[in-house]
Amino acid sequence: MLDVYTYSKRVAITAAIVLLVGSAFYLLGKHAYFFLLVFAGILMAVMFCGITDWFVANLKLKRGIALLLAVVLFFGIIVGIIWLIAPTIGAQVQEMKQTIPKVFSSIEERLSQYGWGQKILDKVPDNLSGVLPKQQTLFTRISGVFSTTLSVLADVLIVIVTALFFAASPKLYTLGVTRLFPVRHRTHILEVLGKCYGTLKKWLIAMLIDMSVTGIVAAIGFKLIGLPLAFAVALVAFFGEFIQNVGPALAGAVAVLIGLTQGVQLALYALLLYCAIQFFQSYLITPLVYQQTIHIPPALLLFFQVLLGIFQGAIGLILAAPLLATLMVLVNELYVKDLLEKEPLHASEESVEADILNRHNSHVE
Repeated sequence: MLDVYTYSKRVAITAAIVLLVGSAFYLLGKHAYFFLLVFAGILMAVMFCGITDWFVANLKLKRGIALLLAVVLFFGIIVGIIWLIAPTIGAQVQEMKQTIPKVFSSIEERLSQYGWGQKILDKVPDNLSGVLPKQQTLFTRISGVFSTTLSVLADVLIVIVTALFFAASPKLYTLGVTRLFPVRHRTHILEVLGKCYGTLKKWLIAMLIDMSVTGIVAAIGFKLIGLPLAFAVALVAFFGEFIQNVGPALAGAVAVLIGLTQGVQLALYALLLYCAIQFFQSYLITPLVYQQTIHIPPALLLFFQVLLGIFQGAIGLILAAPLLATLMVLVNELYVKDLLEKEPLHASEESVEADILNRHNSHVE
């Protein structure tokens, strides 16, 4: 039978744990955007560490020099790609901005030729002044764009700096996390963090292969069928693959809309081509490149994307897949294996634990 002191101590510990968990959920809900930025920094740090580890293993470089080379190589590739394709892609993107409104006008004109289409158009207000927000002054627009640009640049800078700090001293932060747990669990926590790192690294490699294959095949295919702005649409398809489920659908819609500017037949060709690319990607590329990573159920990923998209917008959609992969590793290792599937203690182990507990109680008394 427990004495009053031991009972009070356990109640206090339980209350403290509940308070900490409640505070953690409150912070996650109130400042989720900040934590998503930190996770984006961790994801970039994983990429830097993966490249660095490859340089250290294959080129026998010191880690500091390898990390510097990895960072320079990464940003150098980005700058080089922008310098090479920016003129063509930039012109096509600007043309796309002018083309898409014309597509909607063409759709409206086609719908007006049918009775059911005219009924749909009649329900759409001609004057959208009551639907859209009131026009802003020129100064308000300029200041809004300026503040939004600064906010995006600040977020990108936070992610890059966070990634550099994490990549420069990964052991410092991983060991710091393990110190939050009892000594007997620290080795296991370190192993779980290592599995999270391995999962994210393999996921990034698989995603890069997936995006590259989709972008290249889409660019070649759209060019062959004569789709206008083929490279710009392929660029949308390339980046759309990073946002699984949602991104490919948006890229396919863009391809169909651009095809409608030349007629229904070209739009149908673009749709069939993109469906074929997605079929090829889903049943051949994805099983090959993702076989070493954790399997994410598509329905669960879609629900998670909708949830993060509702609460955090674009950044939630972008980071939903890697965040869910990390959470699945944590749940599988810390909850399923350690709690649900853990083998019961043997009689000898139970007696040892009971002896330790008795000694602790006698010492307290």
